[in-house]
Amino acid sequence: MLNRLIACLALFLAGLPSIVLAADPVLVTVGTPQTIVPSVPAGTTIKTQGLFGKAEVIPPNGPGRIDYTANATNRGLTDKVVYTNTTGDQTVEVKVEPAAPGFGSAVYEQAGRAVFYLFVVAVILESALALLFNWKPFVENLVPRAVRPVIAFIAAMLVVNMLGMDVVAALANTLSEPNAAKLPVTTTGQIITAMVIAGGSSGVNTMLVALGFRSVRTPETTQPKVPPNMAWLAVRALDGKSRGDLLVYLTSPPGGAGALLGVIKGRSKPDSIRSWFVSDRGRVPSYGGHTVVPGQTYVLEVRGKDENGVPLPPVTLGPLEFAKGAIVDIDVKL
Repeated sequence: MLNRLIACLALFLAGLPSIVLAADPVLVTVGTPQTIVPSVPAGTTIKTQGLFGKAEVIPPNGPGRIDYTANATNRGLTDKVVYTNTTGDQTVEVKVEPAAPGFGSAVYEQAGRAVFYLFVVAVILESALALLFNWKPFVENLVPRAVRPVIAFIAAMLVVNMLGMDVVAALANTLSEPNAAKLPVTTTGQIITAMVIAGGSSGVNTMLVALGFRSVRTPETTQPKVPPNMAWLAVRALDGKSRGDLLVYLTSPPGGAGALLGVIKGRSKPDSIRSWFVSDRGRVPSYGGHTVVPGQTYVLEVRGKDENGVPLPPVTLGPLEFAKGAIVDIDVKL
């Protein structure tokens, strides 16, 4: 009787479906392939792919492992992958979590490549323009602080158009979502790119000069400053009855012999746009100032002739005293 009961129970249990305790879901993060089954035998294949990612046997058909790559998402999801081999079908539950805020290494690599490309172009442009910016007629006849940015921008714009560069679009495409529409190259982006290159070339030159690799000697890079215990004096001649050269004398102390400070060849037009870009021939010195001693008395005298060569009454200013660090521009009309 007992044996009969045991046999019946065995048959009953044999007829029940197998009960497999479900394993905990495998946690994966969006963006990188991750192993969900560390070891599978030969002949393993993926029977059913998940809905929110792709699973693959590495190497194909095993023996090896199963990796899962989750699709981009901004919310948590649960997925299932079914694989099969000689032991039958197996199911792996996958829990997908969105990527943490920030950018992956590939994004930083691409963004760094774009910025480095910009840096290289700026260095090449600066090296090319240094020849022009060191040219003596350029230094002596133009105002580098006004002319250099314009020339640098025009040259940068030509290079940007030739190379089809748009760093704004490139960076925006790199930093945007993978499935987002790519921005095309635009005129606005190219103008901004040219401005960055033109401005960066000056910064690169400053760095190279500081490190001793290059010396671009222009009034911009060697812009003089008034000594703290001295003062600067400059004289600017406006258009009047005089023609030809004007002689500028500076006497100290008053009553002594006048020393020739300089010769003014032209006439200054301070309100013209041309004066922003061209060196002022109606000023002595053409930029900066003549150093004078504070607390000491000076007399300034400007002499000239009219169109017939007849000397005109000189313009005399003084006695003058200057404060420490003063920068004084005096306009005269003869």
